[in-house]
Amino acid sequence: MAVLYDGQSGLRRDVVPAREADTLVLTHGDGTIERLPLAELFLVERRAGALTLGRTGLEGWRLRLPAPVDPAVDAAFPQTQGYGRWIDRLGLWAALAAFAAASAAVVAIGYLAPAVLAPLVPDAVEQAYGEALVGDFGGNYCLTPAGGRALDKLVAKLDGKPGELKVRVVDLDLVNAAALPGKHIVLFDALLEKVSGPDELAGILAHEIAHVRERHVTAALLRQFGVGIIAATLGGSVGGNVDSIAALRFTRGAEREADRGAIARLQAARINPAPTARFFEALARAEGAVRVPGLAYLSTHPMSAERKALFDRAARADIRYQPALSPTEWAALKTMCGSRQRR
Repeated sequence: MAVLYDGQSGLRRDVVPAREADTLVLTHGDGTIERLPLAELFLVERRAGALTLGRTGLEGWRLRLPAPVDPAVDAAFPQTQGYGRWIDRLGLWAALAAFAAASAAVVAIGYLAPAVLAPLVPDAVEQAYGEALVGDFGGNYCLTPAGGRALDKLVAKLDGKPGELKVRVVDLDLVNAAALPGKHIVLFDALLEKVSGPDELAGILAHEIAHVRERHVTAALLRQFGVGIIAATLGGSVGGNVDSIAALRFTRGAEREADRGAIARLQAARINPAPTARFFEALARAEGAVRVPGLAYLSTHPMSAERKALFDRAARADIRYQPALSPTEWAALKTMCGSRQRR
């Protein structure tokens, strides 16, 4: 019996797989039969004789085949190598040995080691976790043509290489934004409802971009899970850590660095930092009080009046600031999820 997740509903479905020529046949519990061309399927991970498959064009779709896998099915998905850069040149086992030595160094150096090691982690490793994590949001990504253009414009104002970033809006009732592995950033729809306008959102987004560019996400991965997380990725064990990655915490130093980076990005884009200060002020009032349901920003971003003051001081009277987006663009971005068009 295999387990199927369609990437849309989040429901678990038990299916019986069988191979017929170039087709994988799935028999569902209610007797219905689904035929999938093997060309549409790809290997996500191979672990202890079990396989996890993905499906092209369906983000978050996963089929988990327990061991022992039918040899006919197994043969359709050979184990491939290709971890990227120097790992391929050294070989997997030599690379794992190197990471084992680095792990011992982490124990010895302690708290400061992740920040030192983060730039050495291959992008392919971080990307593997990022793709697994964002895939779990399934069909909750929102997109309209006008809203997408507005979001792209805002990202381009705040980052010199916007094409490298993957910024998306998620239709979930959380007042939050998060930098994730693999240069992914998610903005939750409830955050768009909470902020007063695009300038406020620009400061929050600039903060998350700074986390990405300073490799804070990678450092947090190393700090929370150790260098063993890299070896687990190379061996294909990604899915089991996805829930824990969502709970990553940045250090106070990383948060301060991201705040400074956000202010620098706002100043370069001539976007006023004062509205972001007002957002922090509103959240700071909730600090220490009864948590508001859905106000997840407080749990993942340490808030204080000091941060509000930092952005207030950055607002300069001698700069002629420009709106981050026009009213029309802001309306398009803010209502993307309300249109129910998704990607």
